[in-house]
Amino acid sequence: MEEANLKKSSAEESATNEQTAQVWRDVLAQAVTGELVAALNYEALAGICTEPHEKAEALEHAESEKGHAVRFTAAGRDLGIAVAADVYALYWKRMRSAFMSRVRDTDFVGCLVVQEVMLESFAVAAYQQIADAAPGKLGNTFAAIATEESEHIDHAVGMLRDERTRDPEAFDAKVHMLHEEVMTTFAEMVMREDRGGHCGLCYGSCVKPSLPGVGLSLSNIRGASLRHYLKTLDAIGLPGETTLGWVTQLPV
Repeated sequence: MEEANLKKSSAEESATNEQTAQVWRDVLAQAVTGELVAALNYEALAGICTEPHEKAEALEHAESEKGHAVRFTAAGRDLGIAVAADVYALYWKRMRSAFMSRVRDTDFVGCLVVQEVMLESFAVAAYQQIADAAPGKLGNTFAAIATEESEHIDHAVGMLRDERTRDPEAFDAKVHMLHEEVMTTFAEMVMREDRGGHCGLCYGSCVKPSLPGVGLSLSNIRGASLRHYLKTLDAIGLPGETTLGWVTQLPV
């Protein structure tokens, strides 16, 4: 009887460990894909930069994002997890498409808004949430990269604040237009259920219902990301009563 109980306990522990590994594998798949999308975005941005220093900064940021992807992949490997990535996955493809529309219009400011305000705000806040829950080296990796991503936001805020002073009405209208495209996609990505079907990155079924099992809360990730986004818009100078209205209209 005792031997049977030990076998049952061992089997249950093995199943729990496998389930936990699957959750972190799917979380890392999103993180690595986001970093690779960012690298592609910065490389495309470099192509429309007119100033040599801007081009150099964009390429430097692209290499930084590639490095983040490598570090996330290595952290997964240390846990015995093979991390997949796909920049054409459902939601990331849509966000990259929004960025590339700005590239095609040679809209340097629009590119900064999409990548360094919207996508980086999501990354910083989400990574901080994940860092608090992830074990050991994985948590440390998420925390370190969150800090590095926040530097990209700081880099953009001053430039965008100066840009807004030239024509606040036109600037705010542009940000709102991009908000409706990019942040709506983000909001749909972190909904409890995927409206568009499987995200294309989770190994099996959607990972969202399993997040509490590793100490993560989807609502906390969404809330933290939107708060960081609003804080960044405040720093640029957009009126808080207006941007809060934008956020409250996002799908939930």
